[in-house]
Amino acid sequence: MKCIICIALLYCSYSVVWAQSLRIGVISDLDESENLELALKEVIREIDQTTGSTRKVVLGSSIFDMSGTASVLEAYRRMEGETDIILTIGSISGKVLSAEEQLPVPVIALGLVDPKLQDIPYVNGTSGKENFTYIWQTRDLENELNAFRELYEFRNLVIFIDEKVASTVNEQKVEAYTESLSSDLNTRFSFIPIGKDMDTVIDQIPADADAIYFTVMLELQEPDAETLITALNNRKLPSFSGSSGLIKLGVLGSLTNENNLEQAIRKLAIMIDGFLNGGSLSSMPVALDTKENLYINIATARTIELPIPFDILFTATITGDDDRFVKTYSFEEIAAQSLEANLNVLISYQDIELSELDVQSIRSNLLPSLSFGMTGSQINKERANAAFNSPERSLSANLDFTQLLYSENAIAAYKIAGYLNKAQEFNTEAEVLGVLLDTYLAYLNVLLANTNVIIQRENLVNTKKNKELASIRVSLGASTNSDLYRWETELALSNQAVIEAQATLLSAKLQLNNLLANTLEPEFNLKEVSLGDEWLNYFNHGQLSERIRTPRDLELVSDFFVEESQLNNPNKKALLESINATNRQLIQNKRLMYIPTVALQAQTSQVLRRGGVGSTIDASAMALGISKFQDNSWFVGVSLSFPIFDGFSRTVAIQQSRVSLDQQDQTRVLLDQNLELGVRSSILNVLSTSTNIEFTRTAFESAQKNFELVQNNYTQGQVTITQLIDAQQVALEARLASELSVFQYVQARLQLEFNVGYFTMMMTEEERTGFNNRLQTVLNRTN
Repeated sequence: MKCIICIALLYCSYSVVWAQSLRIGVISDLDESENLELALKEVIREIDQTTGSTRKVVLGSSIFDMSGTASVLEAYRRMEGETDIILTIGSISGKVLSAEEQLPVPVIALGLVDPKLQDIPYVNGTSGKENFTYIWQTRDLENELNAFRELYEFRNLVIFIDEKVASTVNEQKVEAYTESLSSDLNTRFSFIPIGKDMDTVIDQIPADADAIYFTVMLELQEPDAETLITALNNRKLPSFSGSSGLIKLGVLGSLTNENNLEQAIRKLAIMIDGFLNGGSLSSMPVALDTKENLYINIATARTIELPIPFDILFTATITGDDDRFVKTYSFEEIAAQSLEANLNVLISYQDIELSELDVQSIRSNLLPSLSFGMTGSQINKERANAAFNSPERSLSANLDFTQLLYSENAIAAYKIAGYLNKAQEFNTEAEVLGVLLDTYLAYLNVLLANTNVIIQRENLVNTKKNKELASIRVSLGASTNSDLYRWETELALSNQAVIEAQATLLSAKLQLNNLLANTLEPEFNLKEVSLGDEWLNYFNHGQLSERIRTPRDLELVSDFFVEESQLNNPNKKALLESINATNRQLIQNKRLMYIPTVALQAQTSQVLRRGGVGSTIDASAMALGISKFQDNSWFVGVSLSFPIFDGFSRTVAIQQSRVSLDQQDQTRVLLDQNLELGVRSSILNVLSTSTNIEFTRTAFESAQKNFELVQNNYTQGQVTITQLIDAQQVALEARLASELSVFQYVQARLQLEFNVGYFTMMMTEEERTGFNNRLQTVLNRTN
């Protein structure tokens, strides 16, 4: 019985311990705000999860807007006895309490800039002060400025510093540090404190300033930041920041980590958990080392007209690249622009023009010919004689009329020209189809290249994360430096993959722009192609796998498209018109063996004026009975010509026409076979790629889950680096294959439509309805 009572008492006392609350107080330099309130709630939640169920973590007293030593000490004394741990936010609160000899309530300081420059206790990586520690997000100003210089070679740099932070630093140390840095960078520094009046800050910027650097700005509110950054961008001043938040508001660049706040909160929770378990705050490491990435706001780069070097553009994280600055073209818009601008298409349309002019020129031979002429002449006096109507000087007018009544050559030439003109129209249609296919494929290549860039960038992020995991394992003694060296290699390879992907994207865009005669802007985006797009719905990827289940189904669908190609392919139509032209040539050559050429001719001549000797009727003329001159003469006649013998040329021409006709007929058979082969192969390719979409997607999802699992196991030391690299590579390849499968399906669809002879997206609504009805009829017969 005693044993049971003791156990019950122990259980009660244990429950009391578990029910204890951990009260967290906050002393903040910052004003009270909604964002700060949300951040504090996240802090409490993380601490509560980390310390476990032994204590209930609650947010106690919170005092804001600290302005100096007196206000901080007063706030601290008010919290004595009311809180278990005090968090300070900002340099003023942290520095004031770090200088106090006794701290009855433990203090953890956040938001400090640099303990060495702020004269805050720092002993071998710890605070060394009883009941006091802090989290120092270590920053390397020189490293950040060097990264900034890669973007822009500044010479007169303005550094913005938080007004409250400025009051906590040791001016002599700051001056010595910045003088050394200024000498190394060959740059003049100017410091401007930032409070709440942005107009004053803007007015203080020197006229010769050529760049701006933001230190960490805890006090700077978003509306004020936007006002200041907009003013800088309007003055074309490149800017750089140590905060990822400002990059989203328009700062040009930042060397930071988007997860800094999350990592700081996690470290804070671990510190408090360690303290509650008996650890000393004074001996806890204060540094929070984070892996920094370079971020570039490309929209800001365009605004300030600053070109970004390729090596940075390819490897940095790009933000601000939206449709407000770069025009985005759809599939249909690119197709329409291709038809308007492509030089091959324009040249082919001019071929139609020339062919039509040839028809008109040949047709003129069948129309009447009417000509007018004037002749002025003078002969020697000795030859002049009125009796022979030969005046010394004369002026006459002639009018000639000719009408071809029948000519096999002329009629055949006109009809042949008409056939060849139709053939040219179909050839141009084929040229347009070819250009459209090239344009569509180039469009898809750009999308695929862009997708590859995104995937390679994400893989680079994963590699960096894995390298960080390896660093943690090495620091814990769970791995050797060989893991780090291997990840350095993988990181270099991932960087190179990103650069190659970017280069491929630029090349793909150049190729597309070239097809459009370089009419697109230097920078442009393309709308993604979706399987839900209207033009793909006429034969979507699901219909194939659902309807074509047997060889008979495949044969029915293939036969339909083969028949469509025989009727609609422009190359087939052009060849048929050429056959018609050759057949008419054969008929002409046969008829020339027995049909003559008949023409009507008429002419009239009028003497307008005579002069000199023989211009008047004299005695010799009258003696011959000439009483007046005949000023007008005319004649009308019909001519008929028939070649008797031309060296057998007509017989040879007949033979040539027959051989040419046979040759074209064989070409037609060959074209039909190639069209059928192309269509049936395309159907199989469409079927294959349509089913491949789901399989590759499933493979990617599984590979990604496996990678995440292996990555987690690597963190715990349960798998080797080789297994993690293999899992990452498999996930990368599976995702690339998944994305590629969609593009392959769309390309197969386009190739099928090209072989058939039309693109559904270029059809009229009536044509689409007719095609869809014909196709649906065939699909209904399957199964």
